[in-house]
Parts: sequence; C-alpha cells; structure tokens
Amino acid sequence: MSAAQVRDVLSRLLRNPAFWYAVTLAVVGNIEERISADHLRRLLDWSSTNLDNLRPAGHPAEAFVASAFVPQESAGVWPFFALSLFSVVAALGARRTVVLLASVHIGVSALTEGLVWWRIHQGSLPGSEAHDWDTGPSYLVVTAMVVAIGCARRTWVRVVWAVALAGATPSLLEGIDGGDYTAIGHVLSFTVGLVVVLHVRRAARTAPPGRMSKGPDISPESYAQIPLWEGVD
Repeated sequence: MSAAQVRDVLSRLLRNPAFWYAVTLAVVGNIEERISADHLRRLLDWSSTNLDNLRPAGHPAEAFVASAFVPQESAGVWPFFALSLFSVVAALGARRTVVLLASVHIGVSALTEGLVWWRIHQGSLPGSEAHDWDTGPSYLVVTAMVVAIGCARRTWVRVVWAVALAGATPSLLEGIDGGDYTAIGHVLSFTVGLVVVLHVRRAARTAPPGRMSKGPDISPESYAQIPLWEGVD
C-alpha cells in the first residue's frame, strides 16, 4: 500500500471500536497484573454484575459498563479474542456492532443473574452467590467470535476463530452439567451469534446482484473503503 493508503487505514483503525476495545482489555489486564491482590479484589467486587451490585441501592449502570472491560481470569487471552470484533465491524458496521455486543453483554448478564436470583429463592444456591464475582468480556466476545467464524470472507480468518473458540469451549462451558449460570450465559451468547450469522447470510442471498454478493471483507485494503459507522442495510 502507498503511504496515503497506510495513513487512511490507520485513521480508520483509530476510529474502529474493535481496536479500542482490544487495547482497553490489554491495558486493564496489565493493570490487574500489577496491582495488589487487595486492590484487584476491590476492582472485581465493584465491577461485577452480581445481584449485590445490580440492586437499586447498588450501582447497576456502572457495573454493566465496567464488567465488559474487567476480565475476571485469563486476562491475557481476551485482547486476542477481542480482535474478532474487527470481523463483526466489517460485516455489520461499527454502530450495529456496538449495539449488538453491548446488548448481548447486558442482556445475557441480566438473564444469568436473574437465574441466580431465582435459584437462591428456590434454595438451590446459597445466598452468598449474590455477592460472587461475575465480570469479564466473555459473553460479548463469544458472540463476536461466532459472527467472525460465520461472516469473515477469508477462510484463514474463520479457521483462526474456529480454533480459538474450540480451544476455549471447555473452559467456557465448565460446570454446565451442574447448571453453572456463566456457562449457560456462554451458550446464550453463542446462540445470539449464530442467529446474527444466519441473518447476515440470508441478507446476502436476497440482496440485489452486486450488493453483499461476496460477503464481508476484513482486509485492510477493503476496510479502508468501508464507512465505519455504516451498517448493513
């Protein structure tokens, strides 16, 4: 690429929410490694979308936002997984990507905590579960990886995210046999991603010739020509 094309790609990269999300996760992960155990515990206590924080007297809005940026464990892998958002932006546009993944994070978190509340009141979980940590980007990242697998034009990109998701699946589904609510949340996130993929593919099949006929493209050259805040009509 020419110098002008490089500058254009860099300019668009800096306006891409996928770039800033991956960078933020990397920064937060580095901070988590450097702060003391007590400060880390306080950070996870505050950012968790648990019942204690989501009650009206807590800080539900702050918890929903912060929890998407504060990994609870394996902080080093999430910036890499978050790179799958580039494929989602290329497929849906930046605005729709932000709306979709924010909705997944908030909606799945709310549903899983609702399950916790119901199981506590049914007596199948102890009341202490209302204060347990529940933070991290996994719900929205799982959705992003599924969309990347189904919508990226380059075969090698699909393979990368398929292998990454397959490798993470045992950890993501840990405890599902016992009804672990986080594992259930990951299944819900996967399902949302699958629905989005089917919608994008259906739109591609029904689009007029020459429009969306080749599927999304995530290469830098093609991305430089994609309006960042334009979704799929």
